[in-house]
Amino acid sequence: MAPASRKSASRPEARPGTRSPAFLSIFPRDFLWGTATCATQIDGGDVHSDWAHFSQVPSNIADGKDCLTACDHWNRFEEDFKLMKSLGMNAYRLGVDWSRMEPRPGELDHGALNHFRSMLDSLQRKGIRPLLTLNHFTLPRWWLDRGGWTREKNLENFLSFASYIVENVGDLVTEYTTINEPNVYAMFAYMEGIWPPGKKGLGGYLQSVKVLRNMALAQGRLYDLIHQTHAVKGFGAPRVGMAKHVRVFDPARPENRLDRDRAAEAEYRFNYMWTDSIHDGHLQGALGKNEKFHDGPCWDFVGLNYYSRDRIRFSATALARLFIDREEVRDAPTNDLGWEIYPEGLYRLMQQFHERYHLPIRITENGIADAADAKREQFLVSHLQQIARALQEGIPVEGYYHWSFLDNFEWAEGYTARFGLVDVDFSSQARTVRNSARAYKKMIAQAQKSGR
Repeated sequence: MAPASRKSASRPEARPGTRSPAFLSIFPRDFLWGTATCATQIDGGDVHSDWAHFSQVPSNIADGKDCLTACDHWNRFEEDFKLMKSLGMNAYRLGVDWSRMEPRPGELDHGALNHFRSMLDSLQRKGIRPLLTLNHFTLPRWWLDRGGWTREKNLENFLSFASYIVENVGDLVTEYTTINEPNVYAMFAYMEGIWPPGKKGLGGYLQSVKVLRNMALAQGRLYDLIHQTHAVKGFGAPRVGMAKHVRVFDPARPENRLDRDRAAEAEYRFNYMWTDSIHDGHLQGALGKNEKFHDGPCWDFVGLNYYSRDRIRFSATALARLFIDREEVRDAPTNDLGWEIYPEGLYRLMQQFHERYHLPIRITENGIADAADAKREQFLVSHLQQIARALQEGIPVEGYYHWSFLDNFEWAEGYTARFGLVDVDFSSQARTVRNSARAYKKMIAQAQKSGR
């Protein structure tokens, strides 16, 4: 059970459910207010990735549409960044696609690199601090054909790409989220089979463990590579984290021992097994028998991607999922994808990660699929209240990156899930600022004016 908030006479209480903007005065004035995106989901034009190929099979995508154009952000970044600046944001989490930079083994596209540098320079000139993700699910087709993350020897290719990027943009970037959501990638690509390479079943599960293990090994080497490169090149001192998808796992029937047991197992495997490994420098749980792979922690801050809660039920038929099943949400508000809207879960997870790792925290993704823009403003308010609550208790939360800036290609959902603060008409590429974006702008301004 979460402890009660410690109240302060000099600061307003961040009381969940209160729409008053008073809670915004709790945020420090140097708090990072931004959004997050992924290159494949918005850029367009990259034909060499696994997703470019996978999304051209209509049956793989909910609306039968591919990611080859997406938001055409690669060609429209200046327009988009001006819009971002006009909405008051001072931070932006973005990614770089390996397949665009190295379309074939050893063949580096220096023109693409220079274009990406122009994007980073544009952000810097606008006073928007970039947080760079080096791998956000997508892979070059040639690397996936070699086994991708399932083969440890393949890490050399990825680290070579990472070195190329850090050496060439480290003067414009000092903060990194190395790998995005290892747990989600392993699940959807190797257990549920809805992402490339489309594996599932027991064989897919065994491969998913290899994927997570190799991603942990990569994290250790990336951490050292980034710190060493910045030191040698004389760049600014870097901070290296990663973006971890986290969920609340509650038993569907709290009185049922089997439900409680499976909920605890799901929580450990999904939320903590991988991060315990990179924090300790020893492979934990299914990843290895406490094998050392790094001297100490491989991250400087915790990145949390939070969307929802799962209610877990024991299922005797779910062998490949370790007898873990999810109960359909029937008694709570949901987003357009049917995910429960559960703001308190963000507080619970910030508290748990703080107690477990004692590192600064950033909310590297948090958002809602809401095409009508009917729930997004309240979603923002209720989740920011939970961050204020954490700040009141002394939890060092540094920033909030709302998912997403633009409507985008949402992987297997195609263009059906609308997460953007900015609406995108994909037939004309017209951008329209949603009312929730204007509300977010006002919240940012209020926090920066009245904050600590």
